[in-house]
Amino acid sequence: MLKGVAKILKYEVRDVDIAARYGGEEFAVILPGTDSRGAKNFAERLRKAIMTEVFLADGKTLKVTASIGIATAPADARTKENLLERTDQALYHAKHQGRNQSVNWGVVQ
Repeated sequence: MLKGVAKILKYEVRDVDIAARYGGEEFAVILPGTDSRGAKNFAERLRKAIMTEVFLADGKTLKVTASIGIATAPADARTKENLLERTDQALYHAKHQGRNQSVNWGVVQ
């Protein structure tokens, strides 16, 4: 499943973007020159692509959803530590509010 999500991510990012696995089931994407609206558009496009994909694991088909946290610099954070912290807060907000959604940090604050 992680390989399948990574494949979708690779397809959705631009050449200037940076995508990486960030922990167990988490991925991080850096979208240079993208504001919060653009990041939300990207996150929703990615979330929908993941949601519509059918994954195969151990001979079974699986449907997967994604919860996505969004924060931008410098609007939401001025340091990389702050940016990661606020993105993480937005992610957990998305998870606690029903999952399968993308949430901007501005909604959490």
